[in-house]
Amino acid sequence: MSTRYLESLFNPSSIVVIGASERADNLGGMVLRNLLGGGYPGQLLVVNQSGYDNVHGVHCVPRVSKMEFTPELAIICTPPDTVPKLVKKLGELGVRTAIVMTGGMSRTHSKTGQPLMYSVREAARETGLRVLGPNTIGLMVPARSLNATYAHMGAIPGRVAFIGQSGTIASSVLDWAFARGVGFSYFLTLGDGMDIDHDDLIDYLAQDPQTRAILLHIENVPNPRRFISAVRVASRTKPVIAVKSGRVPESEWIPHALPAGLKRSDPIYDAMLRRAGVLRVDGLGQMFDALETLTRMRPLRRESLAIMANGVGPGVLAVDRLADLGGELAKLSEQTVESLAKLLPPYWTRKNPIDLNYDASPELYANAIKILAKDPEVANVLVMYAPSLTEDSLRIADAVVQASKGTRLNVFTCWLGQSTVMDSREEFYRAGIPSFFNPEKAVMAFMQHVRHQRVQRLLTETPESFTDHFADRVRPRRLVANALRSGRSYLSNREAREVVRDYGINTIDTLYCDDVEEVLEVFAVERRPVDISIIHEQVCHPFLDLSPSQRRYKGTVKKLNSEAAIIDGCRFLMDEYQEHFPDSGFIGFAVQYSYQHVGGVEFSVGITRDEQFGPLVVCGASGAQINVMTDRQIALPPLNMVLARELLRRTYMYKLLKEHSLKPEEDIRAVAETLVTLSQIVIDIPRIKGLEISPLLFNEKGAVAVNVAIDLDEKPSKPIIQPYPRELEEWIVLPKSGRRVIIRPVLAEDEPTHRAFHEHQSPESIRYRFFQYRKHFSREDVAQMVQIDYDREMVFIANAPKEDGEGEETLGTVRTWTDADNLRCEFAVMVDDKMKGEGLGLALMRKMIDYCRSRGTVEMVGNVLPDNRPMLRLAEQLGFEIKYNPDEEVMDLRLVLNEPEKDWQKERLRRGGAHL
Repeated sequence: MSTRYLESLFNPSSIVVIGASERADNLGGMVLRNLLGGGYPGQLLVVNQSGYDNVHGVHCVPRVSKMEFTPELAIICTPPDTVPKLVKKLGELGVRTAIVMTGGMSRTHSKTGQPLMYSVREAARETGLRVLGPNTIGLMVPARSLNATYAHMGAIPGRVAFIGQSGTIASSVLDWAFARGVGFSYFLTLGDGMDIDHDDLIDYLAQDPQTRAILLHIENVPNPRRFISAVRVASRTKPVIAVKSGRVPESEWIPHALPAGLKRSDPIYDAMLRRAGVLRVDGLGQMFDALETLTRMRPLRRESLAIMANGVGPGVLAVDRLADLGGELAKLSEQTVESLAKLLPPYWTRKNPIDLNYDASPELYANAIKILAKDPEVANVLVMYAPSLTEDSLRIADAVVQASKGTRLNVFTCWLGQSTVMDSREEFYRAGIPSFFNPEKAVMAFMQHVRHQRVQRLLTETPESFTDHFADRVRPRRLVANALRSGRSYLSNREAREVVRDYGINTIDTLYCDDVEEVLEVFAVERRPVDISIIHEQVCHPFLDLSPSQRRYKGTVKKLNSEAAIIDGCRFLMDEYQEHFPDSGFIGFAVQYSYQHVGGVEFSVGITRDEQFGPLVVCGASGAQINVMTDRQIALPPLNMVLARELLRRTYMYKLLKEHSLKPEEDIRAVAETLVTLSQIVIDIPRIKGLEISPLLFNEKGAVAVNVAIDLDEKPSKPIIQPYPRELEEWIVLPKSGRRVIIRPVLAEDEPTHRAFHEHQSPESIRYRFFQYRKHFSREDVAQMVQIDYDREMVFIANAPKEDGEGEETLGTVRTWTDADNLRCEFAVMVDDKMKGEGLGLALMRKMIDYCRSRGTVEMVGNVLPDNRPMLRLAEQLGFEIKYNPDEEVMDLRLVLNEPEKDWQKERLRRGGAHL
């Protein structure tokens, strides 16, 4: 994952189109016509072996080896079997980027039997060429007059970027956007995405000042870890709106292997996008409606909505839609009601929605808005108008625009109709006020704004790697290791209970018996009614997916209060087991006393594992009478209490818990704590493949696990979101001042101190760090510095209590970016001017070197200005190799952290890492 050479893709000074001719249906010819028609200002060349002198007036040569210059971008439109060799040759000639428009490469195979698109990827990796495609529509950068596509029309310049996966969808988006007046900063599709992928492009766009919002059309995500890492950075500074197609198995282009306990992959994508701060919408229409509100409305101070219209009907439609989407009507204050009463007929409803009456004048609309602006409970107002004979639509629109100016309200409008209200909609567009054709679309767009702010709040949550410092982590790890060593892929029921109990989850007291005689002995001790479950190998696995005949299987008998009843019950259980699970090894019986004072709403909570997305936390209903699969909700670990509550709130059982629990808040907290604990278990013991507690009930101590099942996998799996690594924190004492300083990974909440740190450094220190003078750091700049993923990027900061006041200050920072193959990391370090001579830079660099070495990174590199003598002395002290780079006019620093073990690593390093 890298933005390497993407500037050559998006702003090439020269382009070669390979395979273009003047035939009307020739793909390369279409691309060349679009380049010429769009006014591309750079140098153009055509390669076609047919011997043309020129194509559409552009000079043509027969082979790429005959090119008079090395273009920055090559566009390949040749038959599939020619593409891999072309990619390799172009890379060897020094071409930096290529767009492969040729289709069918996923279905055309090479001599090795693999699809040709993989041969393209291998050729690109060997030579360092960056490739967009194959099977892409190409790209447009309207502000640079670049239309390198075969699309039927161009895009108008704007500040929205679109990244798609389907060329036909992209064509319809172009049409749709043009009709709505939406312009693009960048417009492209990935096609097969063999090299350049979503994450590379999103990284680039996150840093692009000309892009205010990013639109995504997603069919699949090959590398979720890299994707979510990039999107989480981008969505912190600009809206990211996504359409995910393939929501059901029948519409998935690439089938997704489902994890245990799930029937569809779509909820996994939903959980990922939610955690990444992305607003997910259901279609292209909703995408543009959401774009309208997110880019034109202020951030929401409240999530409730006030509605006004010149009639009852539009208001009722809006309220119905608001209720369907889980929205909330704003409650008008008594003062607001009285003020409106002076303007409205005596029979008005005195509540929200506000009926202004059929003959509402421009003055009435304006006055109503001004009254609502004074109500502290009102922050968002939907203003609606239906055409009437008594008033002019445009005059009312102008009154709404003028009244909205200078207020703290988020005002958006719905002018119903078509032929007589278009001028009014244009007036709202010019004023920057979102406007919609009907109440349903207006309310949907508002609720998308609400949802976006909710997922943005989730984005700021940074769960720690250790949540319960008192949990016994040693014994559960030993149990898992022993089971795997013995060849088992599961824990016994007894072992599974021990694991969750060691992490602080209460369990039902359970005794285990090998046969009926032992069960009778247990009963004889207290002669209390007992519940008996039969244990066999298959039921030790979580999320047991029973066949239709097995669903009638009964594995537990309850409230047995005599020897005869116990003997009959055990015989019944053995018959059931032998009928439904004849191939599952018998283990024994689990005995629980019947009345252990547990009850309440039954939850099923646990962990499952997806091949691509890693471990997932699940929560939902339990019990034979409930559609368990329908209610099962998903979240990505790690979790904290905020994220766990958000997961719980999405379940139907949460509503039942609030309605029927005697202690709803305590029970909600207990379930949330259990979810956080499960998240911690799978982080601590990554060889746990699945874990299910079903049911999870309640007693006076909180949540209680009645039954637990755990299965295992030799291959460990890590979450795609890394937790905050608290174990990397350490305290040091500065030798000269004696100040105690904590060196730790950066957190999102460090933004204010991080910004202050950069803004009060000397101009020379800023130049040494950023290679230019900078006086100002925007919120977006600093957000990207402090909101990291602890995976491909790591930042350690040195913080200490302020000497002259309350709070902390940042005294230094070191940062590394690591390539996708963990081969090379690039560092940057900066220390407060007043800390010179304290050895803080040395401490920060040693901390980062030790960290990168421990994670297996092979090399650390950096660039330093030749006159930055303090940094060069520090690098020499740390053992860096230092060389002058005359091309960049900087000093190149290199430190070997680990010896390369594999041939490809040695080859990449031998080539100087030019294509890392």
